[in-house]
Amino acid sequence: MKKAVLLVVAAAVFLLVLAGTALAATPQDIYDDYADNGKLDGTYTAAELEAYLNDATIHQYGDPTIVAGLDLLIQQMKDRHEFPFTGAQLALIAIVAVVLIAGGFVIRRVTRHRT
Repeated sequence: MKKAVLLVVAAAVFLLVLAGTALAATPQDIYDDYADNGKLDGTYTAAELEAYLNDATIHQYGDPTIVAGLDLLIQQMKDRHEFPFTGAQLALIAIVAVVLIAGGFVIRRVTRHRT
């Protein structure tokens, strides 16, 4: 009985670990999405887009006009410049937290009844 329960638990953990990989978009999914209406409707990670660019099968057997347009679109998506994470957000949150805590102490001190 214990072995069966252990086997079921191990299978459930195994399925949860591999669920992200199973749900990832393949290069063919990205190609089909673009071929459908000329734009990418889904949301794809940088790794999925990079996998599409490195996929030789799509580039060899796909429609050259679709592949060229999709390659250009993906290159533009990859080349967009985003402000890198510098920690400024965390510093701002820390400053606000300190100000709120200090303000609470000051308000408590000022409003305390004096005897």
